Amino acid sequence: MRRTIPATLIPYGVDSWSPDRLSIPRLTGDGFEIAADFPFALITRFEAPLRLNNCGLELPAPGPFDAEASPAERIAAHLTRLSGSWNLMGARFIERYFAFLNQQIATHRTELDARLAKFDGLFQADDFLYSAPIPLPRAFLHAPEPGTSGHGPEAFVQVDFAFWLGNSPLAVLPAQSTLTPAATRRRKERLAAAGIPIVTYGAADLAAPDFALFKRLLGELSAFWEGETLPSAPSETGRGLL
Repeated sequence: MRRTIPATLIPYGVDSWSPDRLSIPRLTGDGFEIAADFPFALITRFEAPLRLNNCGLELPAPGPFDAEASPAERIAAHLTRLSGSWNLMGARFIERYFAFLNQQIATHRTELDARLAKFDGLFQADDFLYSAPIPLPRAFLHAPEPGTSGHGPEAFVQVDFAFWLGNSPLAVLPAQSTLTPAATRRRKERLAAAGIPIVTYGAADLAAPDFALFKRLLGELSAFWEGETLPSAPSETGRGLL
C-alpha cells in the first residue's frame, strides 16, 4: 500500500538544488527522516507557522569567536551566512529582523515576565524570541510556469527570503533586484500565478526605526509569543520538518 502525505518542500540557503540530493524517507522512532546535503523545510502542518524553534536548523559547531555568543546570535549569524557571501542587503535584513524581535520582547517584557513568574526563573522573556517565524534565506518556492506542472527544480522560483506564516509561503524580494528587468518581471509573474504574496523592501525600509517592514511582514505574528504556552529553544530533531 502506498500513501501520499501532502507536504510543501522549501529548499533554502543554496543557489541550486535537485530532488536527487534528497534521501528516501526512512522510518525512525521519532517519525520519518529525510536528509539532504542542503537546508530545507518540509511542511506538513499547513496551519502552523515555521518558527525558529521548530524548523530544525542545523547550526555549525561554535567557532573560537562564538564562545560568548548567545543561541540567538548564533542563529542570526548562521542565517546571514546562508544569505550569501556578498549579499549585503540580505545580511542587513537579518540584522534588522533580530533587532525587531528583541525590541518586541523589550516592549512587552512586563507582560511576558508576568506570564512566566509562576515558573520561578526557569524561563525568561527573552526565550520567547525563538517562537518568532524564521526567514529562510535564498529560498526556493514552488511556482511552476503557468500551464505547466511538476516538482523538479525548474518548477521552483528562488526568492531572497521566504516566511511560512501558516497556510502558504510569503516571498520577500529586494526593491533593487540583481536580476535583469525581464527576469525580475517573470519571477514576480510566476509567484503571483502560484498565489504567493510578495513583499519588497529597500534600504530605507531596513533603516526605519519603527520596524514597519517587519510588522507588515508578520502581521498578527508580530506578537510571536501569542499562542505559545511556554518558550522553547530550537531543536535539531527532525531536520527541517514541521
